[in-house]
Amino acid sequence: MCLGCWEEEGRPFKMTDTVREWAPKFEEANGWGAMHIVREDWNLDDSNIEFCLAQPEITQSEIDLCKALLAMSWEERWATAITSEDDTFDPRLFS
Repeated sequence: MCLGCWEEEGRPFKMTDTVREWAPKFEEANGWGAMHIVREDWNLDDSNIEFCLAQPEITQSEIDLCKALLAMSWEERWATAITSEDDTFDPRLFS
């Protein structure tokens, strides 16, 4: 996904302590392994995260990340994905 997709979704973004904790772990996930559709494509729906959990090659740290993402709000998931790539991102710049 891209920022254009984020805009199409209505610019969901909520920075929380949870996001600050998990964004670096999101970045560390193997983008070409079990987490590809979430990590690289930003498919952040429950069904996509659950698909990743079912992959045999998923690691324990990726399982922990998936569980954390499932517990997050939609806005927190987007913030986690975006800030994993740019920790200075400010959604107000897109207003």
